[in-house]
Amino acid sequence: MLNNRVLLKGNLTKDPEYKTISDKDLVSFRIAVNENVGNGKEETVYLDIDGWNSHAKYAENVALSKGDRVIIDGRLRQRTWTDKNGGNRTSYSVLPSTFSKVVKPTFTKSETTRSEATEGVEATAFASPS
Repeated sequence: MLNNRVLLKGNLTKDPEYKTISDKDLVSFRIAVNENVGNGKEETVYLDIDGWNSHAKYAENVALSKGDRVIIDGRLRQRTWTDKNGGNRTSYSVLPSTFSKVVKPTFTKSETTRSEATEGVEATAFASPS
């Protein structure tokens, strides 16, 4: 049973940051997840994503960048710390089990009819498991 699982589809708000910590690769980025809440209104939630090892390599290989749409299946992680004024702080991030960059199919001029038939169809390229 999975008690802590999130499935998200959103867009990167800026280019990812890459680091190496204790010989492990890390990619960090923030996504904006938009949701229609009725009456023509939309809410946006911003979430930090931390992908380790194969996820960092995947993000580099697909040239993940600001504006790219991603699908993330993972879990929430909570961090707590004491700030410099002695106050308790908490933040949340998502650790992906898998994630993928959503890519739109591209067609040549001779495939215009096919392109019109598949307008709005999205494809994905998946990250390998860690």
